[in-house]
Order: sequence, then C-alpha cells, then structure tokens
Amino acid sequence: MDDEPENDPLSESQVSPPVLFLEDDEDEQGVSLGQNAPVVDKRDARIEKLEKINQALIRRVERSMDQRANSYALFQSAILLEEQVRARTIELRRALAELETSNIDLSKAKEQAELSNSSKTKFLAAASHDLLQPLSAARLNMSTLKGEEVSPQAGVLISQIDRSLLTIEELLRTLFDISKLDARVSVPEICRYPAERIIRGLHADFAAVANNAGLKLKVFSLPVIVDTDPIFLRRILQNLVSNALRYTKTGGVLIGCRVRGDNLVFEVWDTGFGIPEHEHEQIFDEFHRCPNEGTQDGLGLGLAIVKRMGEATGHEISFNSVFGSGSVFRVSVPISYSQMDLREAAPAPAVIVPTNLKMEDAFIIIIEDDPNVLEAMERLLRHWGALCLTANSLTEVKHKLDEVERVPDIIVADYNLADDVVGPEVVSYIRDRFADERSTPIPSVIVSATPTDIVMEKVETANCEFMSKPVEPAELRALLIHLLNA
Repeated sequence: MDDEPENDPLSESQVSPPVLFLEDDEDEQGVSLGQNAPVVDKRDARIEKLEKINQALIRRVERSMDQRANSYALFQSAILLEEQVRARTIELRRALAELETSNIDLSKAKEQAELSNSSKTKFLAAASHDLLQPLSAARLNMSTLKGEEVSPQAGVLISQIDRSLLTIEELLRTLFDISKLDARVSVPEICRYPAERIIRGLHADFAAVANNAGLKLKVFSLPVIVDTDPIFLRRILQNLVSNALRYTKTGGVLIGCRVRGDNLVFEVWDTGFGIPEHEHEQIFDEFHRCPNEGTQDGLGLGLAIVKRMGEATGHEISFNSVFGSGSVFRVSVPISYSQMDLREAAPAPAVIVPTNLKMEDAFIIIIEDDPNVLEAMERLLRHWGALCLTANSLTEVKHKLDEVERVPDIIVADYNLADDVVGPEVVSYIRDRFADERSTPIPSVIVSATPTDIVMEKVETANCEFMSKPVEPAELRALLIHLLNA
C-alpha cells in the first residue's frame, strides 16, 4: 500500500514542478521560467480568441433567434391576415350574390313597370277614338240644344254643360297627345314644307276666335321652305296662339316669322297679362298655370305639349315675357336647302269672312259608323237648315245614292268606317259618281279623333279638309259655309 504512490507516473509529474522551484540555482530557475512564458501567452491569446469567437457565435445565434421569432410572428400574422381575407372574401361574395339577386328582382320589377306603363300609354293612344266618339256626339247635341228656344234658366244650364264638355274634350285630347308621344305612336316625319301654308292656316283657324273676343289677329309670313313635320309644327303654333288669345283681353296677337342664320323663327306675340319672372322655369311643366288677373280657364297642358313636340321634332322653343305687358314665344325651325320636291298638300283654307250665304237647302252627305255621332251630326245640320243623307259605310252609301237625283254640295265623312274602309275612299267614290255632273270635285271634310301622320297624308292626298273630333260646332259651321262659297 505504501509503495503504490511511488510507481504512479501522474503523481510524479505532479510532484516534480515544486522540486524545480526549490532549486538554489537561479539560472536554472530562470531557464525554467523562460521556457513556460510563451506557453502561457499563447494560452491566454487562444482563450481570448475563443471568447471572441464564442461571443460572435452567441450574437449570431441571438440574431438568428430574433429573426426566427420575427419570422414566426410574421408567419402568424400572415395566417391571421389570410383568414381575415378569406372571411371578408366570403362576406363579399355573399353580398355580391345578394346584390345580384336584388338587381335581378329590381330589373324584373322595372321591366314590369315599364311594360305596364307602356301598355297603359298605348291603350290611351289606341282608345282615343272610342273615348272621343261619345263626347263628339254630346257636343253636337248640345250645340243643337243651344239653338232651341228654352227658358233663361235652361239656357244657363246648357251653357255650363257645354263649357264642361269643352273642358273634358281639351283634357282628353291633350292626354291623348302626350300618350301618343310617350308611346311613340306619334312620331314626327320631317319633310320640306312652306312656312306660308302654316301661317295662313293659323290665321284661318283663329280669325273667328279673335274676332269674337274683340281682338286683332295679324300675320306676317315669308316665302321660305323649312324642314319640319307640318302636323307637329302646326300643333305647336296652335297651342301658342290659343294661349295668347286666352290670356289677352285687349289689343291682339301677331303671328310672324323671321330668318335667323340657318333657321326660320316663328313668333307669336301678344299684348296679354305676361308671365311673372318667378314662373318662367315652371311654365312648361304639366298642369302649371300662372296665377294672374286673367281667366283661369285651361288645364296647364298646352305648353307641356309644345315642349314635348318641340323635343320630338328638334325645334327649339323659347320665350320672353314682361309681366303686365305681354309675351312672345319663338319656335326655331331649320331652313331647307334640299332640292327634294315639296310634300303635296291641299291649300290652306282661305280666311273666313262674314257672308250672307247660309246653309239652307244645302245638300250634305254624312258618313259615320257611330250611330250616336251620326244622329247628332244629322240633327245639327238639319237644325242649320241643310238637307242630309246619312250612311254608316260605303255599301250603304252606294245603296242610298241610287235614289238621289241631286248632286251633293258637301261630303262630311268619318275617317274610320265599317268594312275596313276609310273616309277618303268613300269621298273618292262619291266624287267619281257625280264627276259628269260637276266640273270640280265635291268639297269634302274628313273627321277623325286620331290625326296621325297616315291619316293626314291620306286626307291631303284626297284633297279634303280635316277636322278633329270632338267637332267644334262653330268651326264646323264656318268651314261648311266657306266650302259652299268656294
């Protein structure tokens, strides 16, 4: 046991260094210390280098850990954002699907509303003839009744009923016009037309009205051809002149035209009440009437029709007015420079002047398919002293003319008759029937509640006069007397 430490090499190596330091020889001690110094320096340098490397590795590991932490956080944020985007996408798709369904439902509702509105509009446009027929019979019968000897009280009632019928007629006619424009049943047909014909026709239409109201009606025209639909333009100007006469109590109305650049401007001047400035913007609105000291007759639809027809034809409508002094309305129509032929049209009726020639013993043929209107028309003409032959169709006319020995003086025919025959065809047959006994065609009047372009074209081609239903008895009488004089 005691000898084991002496044989251990590790123990000897551990004991030997102290022996060296106990040596008395300083040189040997010095040599020993000099030999161990470089080893210590190298060891310290290596330790320092290893510490730096360790610190660098630690910093790199820490940065890597931070980057991994940031990447993980970003990864988690990306996952969360993706989930939010997915949820919002699902919500958006659901909203778009609901919106698409809503749009489909709205589109169907809109189509149904437009179809319903179009059906109503087309019904009004198509039913105008049937609705105006009984009104026409009532107006004719009322005119006959006004000519009878009745008590003063009955006379007042008759006048009130007649005014009410006139108001209903104006309302229905205007509503039908609006319906036809909205339903595009009435579409303007632009052609070359003389401005003088339009103005002469207006003078013939309103001369008697102005005279009865104690007003002067003057016209001025130029030999200019314009591009327009004469039916639309005539109706526009008729409404303007009618308004001018209605709201003028003293003075008169001037209908004229003047050239402005490439346009011919039709003008209607009046010395009426004028339009207040604050009413200028609403003047063309439906059912709008300017409050003034004048009459409140009318429905406020005349200028609405003027505006719609102006837009349909492309004719600009404008006006100036001074309240208390009068107004001027202008319709700008393009001047025609085309070399196309003018539309053939019957000349406008001459100005109706007072005459001593009456209707007694005049022989008038009346063709009307509505029995009530036919009876009312016959009763009125007989009341005026005329001899009448009535028929409801071309077949009946042919049968009754076999018993007639006298040449008719005038023919009054409805446009729409039985057996799909129109008035101008019946007029042509009667004229041919008496062509050998008369040097000129028999004067004829076509009456209709639907003055469409086709109707007016056939009336003009047949060289007939035209009157709209319900017929105004005073206008009918004036026209018949004019035709008799002609």
